[in-house]
Amino acid sequence: MMSFGRHKRILHERSECRSRVGWRSAERPARARDAPRRDASTGSPREGILPLAVILPPALRPGDVVRVIAPSSPFDPDPFERGLEVLSARLGLRPRLRADVAERWRYLAGDDARRADEWREAVADPEARAIVCARGGYGAMRLLPAIDPAPLLARPKLLLGFSDVTALHAPLNRAGLATVHGPGVTQLPRLPEEALRHLEAVLRRSAPISDDGRLAPGAGLAGSASIRPGRVSGPLLGGSLTLLSHLAGTPYAPRLEGAILLLEDVGERPYRIDRYLTHLALAGALRGVAGVAVGQLTGCDDENARGADVVREAVLALGVPAIEGLPVGHEDANFALPLGARATLVAPARGEAGAPRLVFDGWSEEGRGVA
Repeated sequence: MMSFGRHKRILHERSECRSRVGWRSAERPARARDAPRRDASTGSPREGILPLAVILPPALRPGDVVRVIAPSSPFDPDPFERGLEVLSARLGLRPRLRADVAERWRYLAGDDARRADEWREAVADPEARAIVCARGGYGAMRLLPAIDPAPLLARPKLLLGFSDVTALHAPLNRAGLATVHGPGVTQLPRLPEEALRHLEAVLRRSAPISDDGRLAPGAGLAGSASIRPGRVSGPLLGGSLTLLSHLAGTPYAPRLEGAILLLEDVGERPYRIDRYLTHLALAGALRGVAGVAVGQLTGCDDENARGADVVREAVLALGVPAIEGLPVGHEDANFALPLGARATLVAPARGEAGAPRLVFDGWSEEGRGVA
């Protein structure tokens, strides 16, 4: 197994690599134009307020350098080191990290200045093709005043993370950059093989979408049930319900009109789930949502209620197509999905063939249609 110390030394290659590797025009990011958003009830076109042109970062390839950052809580060294090994040995990537990535300050992975500098260095690294977060926890919100999307719009890199990293996905998606909601470094060693194959396909944007509804790894995800039947397309946005609620009313919150909203969370009691959803509704953040995709609600039940029931009730009140049971969130089987790019949500009615599913039809470079 490659040692943590060896990975730390990679940082010192940066100046040397800058002289050898430049931005290649053949790898400029794709720009995927969203299809016209349609009203969920009438099917008529509806003007959205998200950028019409969504920037898709270049797909990752074996040998690509990825910057590993810790923007939130500190991490345990053992799963982190094993996660770095997954990145390098299993996914064929070259992790690069700062020597102080494991620093701790109170409940954060170093103070705000350290984490903000780390973010800026990762964005500016001319060789790095992606930014991978060590873990979630808490702290990314504190960096938002220092986050400038402009450099990543000009020279895109793929951002990978989930949970607290929702705070970073949101402003980048709002600015027009697609990102990937998926496992952090410390979760990688726990991923089942199926989820690893899916992650690899998502990062490489190589999954074909079949014409008969079947989804190859990386092309989409199947849920367990339809909450409200229907079919809708739009940009996929969201992540942690807690973070989405805390971002509401700030200039960093995602604009959800015409979007498919992804929701997942962990360790929140049902009344808190209710509070977050009520806050989003009162703030007007859910106005115009086109569909809802519900992932894992891990540890969100108590003796009085189930978190899933609270979410289902709120989603039904929106009156839009919705599915639940996607394998996305804080359990070991955390499957990656693109945020900001176009997706199609299919929620079959009772007796209708096919699984409830979310299709990444605006992400795959080899997509042939919508399942």
